[in-house]
Amino acid sequence: MSKVIDILKNMFLDLFSMGKGFVYGFLMVGLFIVVCSALIYGFLFLKNLFF
Repeated sequence: MSKVIDILKNMFLDLFSMGKGFVYGFLMVGLFIVVCSALIYGFLFLKNLFF
């Protein structure tokens, strides 16, 4: 019985870690898209302002 509880506890911890990793990855990809968009927008805005 102790072995079954250990297996279930480990499965729950693995699923929890996978969920945290998925959320972290989603946030990092979203942040990367926002930063790249801001850089492109700033470059085009400055290019339009000066030329």
